[in-house]
Amino acid sequence: MFSREKIYAPLDYDPLISIIIPTYNEQPDYLEKCIESIINADGNKEIYIIDDGSKDKTTKKILKDLKVKYPELIIHSFKENSGKRKAHEYAFKKAKGEFLVTIDSDTIVNKDAFTNLIRPFSDKKVGAITGNIKVYNRNDNIISKMISARYWSAFNFERNSLSNWCIVTCCSGPLSAYRKEYVMPILKEYSNQMFLGKECTYGDDRALTRLILKDYDIVFARNSIAYTGCPTKLKDFLKQQIRWKKSWFRETYLTTKFMWKRSKLLSWEIFITTILPFLGLFVRLSLIISFFIYPIILLYYIMTIIIMAIIRNMYMLFENPREFIYSIPYAFIHETLIFWLYPIALIQLNDTGWGTR
Repeated sequence: MFSREKIYAPLDYDPLISIIIPTYNEQPDYLEKCIESIINADGNKEIYIIDDGSKDKTTKKILKDLKVKYPELIIHSFKENSGKRKAHEYAFKKAKGEFLVTIDSDTIVNKDAFTNLIRPFSDKKVGAITGNIKVYNRNDNIISKMISARYWSAFNFERNSLSNWCIVTCCSGPLSAYRKEYVMPILKEYSNQMFLGKECTYGDDRALTRLILKDYDIVFARNSIAYTGCPTKLKDFLKQQIRWKKSWFRETYLTTKFMWKRSKLLSWEIFITTILPFLGLFVRLSLIISFFIYPIILLYYIMTIIIMAIIRNMYMLFENPREFIYSIPYAFIHETLIFWLYPIALIQLNDTGWGTR
């Protein structure tokens, strides 16, 4: 499967790319490092920073200082917090670039991140591209190391596999690019999305990905590397996971409306990833009951988790053994905690709160 990875020809011109960074009460050091990494990165670019109504005076000061230091920055501030989609909508309309690059305000990009990111746009069928996201605070503690291992698998295995068929289902918030001419016709639908009678706030990355995927190819750029921060407390990580799972439920359901026409492989991907959590729920409930009747089963269950984690992450073992080590404890966190967030997320689907703010 990995041998099918497509190599795209470089663009034969130097296109203007519009980089959009929404920010809301971001930690000053993260925001400053983010902007400096973007300034120093290669590429013909314009940079939009949208302050989404930050209440923190420190954010306003750092933006003022950045504007003095880098006069080329285009900074706009909302009076009230309006959400990332409204920040995107404002910047997308103002942007002069052929390609729109969305970045979170705590992202740090490699020098060649943008040039590698937009390379697949040499194929007109490609409507969006997601970068390769790593964790810059990996070494903080065991939780960040496990999350780092999960990120490696999510991008280098899962998204890379889907990219072989041009059906990546989520362009990650920390670093993704979209062809502007394909975005503008669906911008209002993205910005004003309603679900279950409420305006959508979370899951902007999955929503925009779905709207592009309906008609165009979406791929993964392995060599476009960016770094983001991850939670270091289990409580914060689980809150983040609930939000991500809520958006997964919503956008997966909406994708089913066109997946059959779009691609048989996309239909299979959606079917498998949707049915497994529900089947897994019954299996796990049966195991819990069995533990009380036959306690020895617990030992077999633990061994099964270890074996399945090794099999699932075999590719990581050969490509990145340092991360592989932490995929094993992550498997236990997934089985004992993360998996059970699926029903919780489904129950809370109509709750539009961000969860971690």
